[in-house]
Amino acid sequence: MNKLFEVPYNFSRTLLSFYKKNQQNISYLFVPPFVNDSINTRTSIETHRKGSCYMPRTRKEYEEHLNNIVNAGLKFVVLWQNPYLPISKEMILYYKELGVDGFIIGNNDSSKIIKETDANLVVICSLVQRICSQASKRDFKYYDKVLLYYPYNRGIDALKELFFMKEKIILMPNTLCNVDCPSMHHWFPNLKRNFSQKTDCPAITDVTMSGFISPEDLYLFDNYVGGYKIQGREYTTDLIIYICSIYFKRTSSVELLNAMMGEDLTEKMLLNKQSMRLEDYYNIKSNIITSNYYPY
Repeated sequence: MNKLFEVPYNFSRTLLSFYKKNQQNISYLFVPPFVNDSINTRTSIETHRKGSCYMPRTRKEYEEHLNNIVNAGLKFVVLWQNPYLPISKEMILYYKELGVDGFIIGNNDSSKIIKETDANLVVICSLVQRICSQASKRDFKYYDKVLLYYPYNRGIDALKELFFMKEKIILMPNTLCNVDCPSMHHWFPNLKRNFSQKTDCPAITDVTMSGFISPEDLYLFDNYVGGYKIQGREYTTDLIIYICSIYFKRTSSVELLNAMMGEDLTEKMLLNKQSMRLEDYYNIKSNIITSNYYPY
């Protein structure tokens, strides 16, 4: 049985319609909090000036979008990713009134507050917590799901060692980031404007260390995870739909890679991948992870 996906919502009715038709593949839509409630990893770009990361300008408009999600029969979780701002009980109850199913959380204090307020709310450990080498030592009792950091996308054997928390584990397969990149930077390509090496992310030159998991290769990870998350709230609606479609169907990713990275870098990545066994390609970081190389 295929795993379900957490998917980005960019306040587009077209995207919501697509999700409604494909809800058998979806666990949750993830949405940012209203702009006045808390920051999130896309706060700095939630304008029309960069990317396509639109944010409703009024609380009324925001609440209408959440109501549309509920009426479509879909579930949603709210991104509460500020590592320095615990969520308040008042905020939890406010979003519960709007139909929220849970929260994606940037710190442990918030996860405890949420579970103590309503144990039925889903709590997901955000990527901003960078769960990696220390995963087996962390206490996740207040979390239902844990998004592991990028090195696990290339560390299947290390993933196997977390068998005791398999159903909690989420991976983000469509990231192109170098798994050892120290930042949370993301670029803003779309199907009409390809990735630009000079302006978007110089670190991607080393495509041998990309965290990208091809849709057709997900079967290698299915037995060791509880699900997946598709990143890209800042992408255009047509690109989000395209990415979700190939992951839902587990079809070839070459066209996507060409659009996101350009043909030259795509060719380099595919040649590197073809130069070794598939199991080895996706296992190149396991020893480093399990040797406690990463302090997080």
